[in-house]
Amino acid sequence: MLKLKKAGVLVILFIILCFASLPSAQNRVEDILKEADTWITEDTTRILAYIDSCNSHTITTLEKSRNWDKTFQDLSFLMSIDYVTEPQIDETGRMYFQMRITGETAALFYLDKPMGWPRQITPNNWSDIGLSIGYFDVYPSGEFVVVGVMKYGSERFDVHLFDRDGKWKPLLEDPNIMYRSIVFKNKDEFFLVSNDMKTLSLVKYTISTGKLDTLYTEDEYFSPIDYQDGKLLCNRWFSFSESQLFIIDPETKKSWDLTEKGLYYGGRFTKGGRVVTLTSALSDKDEFTKFAVVDLKEPKKLNLLYDPKIEADDYTFAKDIGTVVAMLNQDGYSKLAAFDLNGNLVPCPQLDIGVMFSISGNDKGDIVLDFSSPRTPPSCFKFHLGEQKLTKIASVASFGFDFSKVNVEVINYKSSDGVDIPALLYTPSDAQKDGSNPAAVVYHGGPPGQSRPYFQRNIAFALSRELILLFPNVRGSTGYGPAWEEADNLERRGQSLVDCERALDYLFEEGWSRPEKTAIWGASYGGYVVDYLSGKAPDKFACAVSEIGVSDIDHTNTHADVTFQKGWEREMGPTGSELTRELSPIWYSENVKRPILVTAGFYDRRVPGSDPRRFSWVLDNLGKDVLYYEETEAGHGAAKKTQVIKDYARSYVFILDHIAD
Repeated sequence: MLKLKKAGVLVILFIILCFASLPSAQNRVEDILKEADTWITEDTTRILAYIDSCNSHTITTLEKSRNWDKTFQDLSFLMSIDYVTEPQIDETGRMYFQMRITGETAALFYLDKPMGWPRQITPNNWSDIGLSIGYFDVYPSGEFVVVGVMKYGSERFDVHLFDRDGKWKPLLEDPNIMYRSIVFKNKDEFFLVSNDMKTLSLVKYTISTGKLDTLYTEDEYFSPIDYQDGKLLCNRWFSFSESQLFIIDPETKKSWDLTEKGLYYGGRFTKGGRVVTLTSALSDKDEFTKFAVVDLKEPKKLNLLYDPKIEADDYTFAKDIGTVVAMLNQDGYSKLAAFDLNGNLVPCPQLDIGVMFSISGNDKGDIVLDFSSPRTPPSCFKFHLGEQKLTKIASVASFGFDFSKVNVEVINYKSSDGVDIPALLYTPSDAQKDGSNPAAVVYHGGPPGQSRPYFQRNIAFALSRELILLFPNVRGSTGYGPAWEEADNLERRGQSLVDCERALDYLFEEGWSRPEKTAIWGASYGGYVVDYLSGKAPDKFACAVSEIGVSDIDHTNTHADVTFQKGWEREMGPTGSELTRELSPIWYSENVKRPILVTAGFYDRRVPGSDPRRFSWVLDNLGKDVLYYEETEAGHGAAKKTQVIKDYARSYVFILDHIAD
């Protein structure tokens, strides 16, 4: 009871503090926005002129820095260390994965034996015309692969088919629609979602005829997951932390709920017609998600299958042998667990300390996964269920660069209410706790994301420049159970933002750095955090980098993909409410004191370019020290390697110019 009262007091204090800084400063922002909103979202000619002007100024400013040449050169080398990721395997044993080895973007490859010669599936010229792979799905027999393709990172995926003989044809192409979440019905038909940024529809595509049939539409955000015996299993998302499994009959187009509302991560049909899922519905408040089985004859009744007692990131299901293989997460590091439909553990191999990001398999029990660690470049592996032998499928070279000096540890720091906040701390080997070290606090995207100790080339660069990096996993992050993930919803976001601020205090209190030597940095939701702290805690850092970040929650909710809106409102508050205004950094622009680099993506459908654009315009009109850069051939992040290198170079140079000696 005492904790509840304390939490309530904190929320009230947060709201009071927000209101205290509203009055005349916000009126100035409103006046600036009245003029800006006459052109900044729809007047393409003026928008492009503004972008050209800002980009030119930002490039000139940063590229004349004494830090530019060396930074760009080092990052160009490090970022040329390529990657292999997202393996899949068909029933014949052929293995598929995305890999970038020489080009600007990843291509799709396959192997018929581990570490064999990779055969490229997708064309080399895609990156020349701005195309890149968003996802791919292998038909179980291996006869063809369906690939989701986007232009300039727009996430408006077209669908292409590549058959086993190398023939290729586009199936669905529409620049205004995102096609996603493919589930095969048979060799000639598959289900998927069609999203025009206003409406979500379940559609069926027939390959032989090219016919597209609309089967089902609803207001909530949903995805098909699996198909069996005339039933399509789907997941309906109400927010990041609440979902529900339901069934659609594609013939009658009727649907019915399989579970109550809760938190459900995917699901797969068993051979007997039950459904295996990962859910919080059987967990107490502070417990992790658990694996459960649902019998379609007793919908809404869950039977416990397996409790990993730590976070489960993902899983695959070998239907023929009835075994689940789960990718577990403990303090950001990964390990495997396998179990049958009676909950009995099945032997499986374990990797070295590191991180897995995807796992897949076929129905026969062949499992493939990707892996990396702070010191190990990305690789893909396979094994067969029941065996403990792990075989490397494919890997990339590090070109002789020594990553052994990348030091990372999991630490905890106290927030204002005494709660321990986990974080990753990267320190140069010779760093001393004398307050002299340049440092950056880096906030992850999401909100439900997690900073994890995987292979990151740019971190090796940062450590070579004696930078300390701190990656907090504040309340709202994944990896620590449903209660932690939900702990930043609505009014509780105020405390999560305090968690973010306290990360800075940790660096100072521990003697790692001091405000004039510290930067804050984040992308997407992390960019939102940076925007917010720029107006609410400007004395605790020297400069800020906000990449593709939200500054005005209401603007993003009404100008981005509208199908996201309901979920965001359950996280941040109803559009147009006092809460969304209080939580929107743009209204605290007058308080910004430190230099800030703001970036955006012209084709971004999550955080529309107009949001960071407006924030930059307001800051500039208030006389703040702001640099703005908007990538005109990218969406929610860089689409090509050259963009990645230049994005990192601009951010690091900006930071080094303000905090390094």
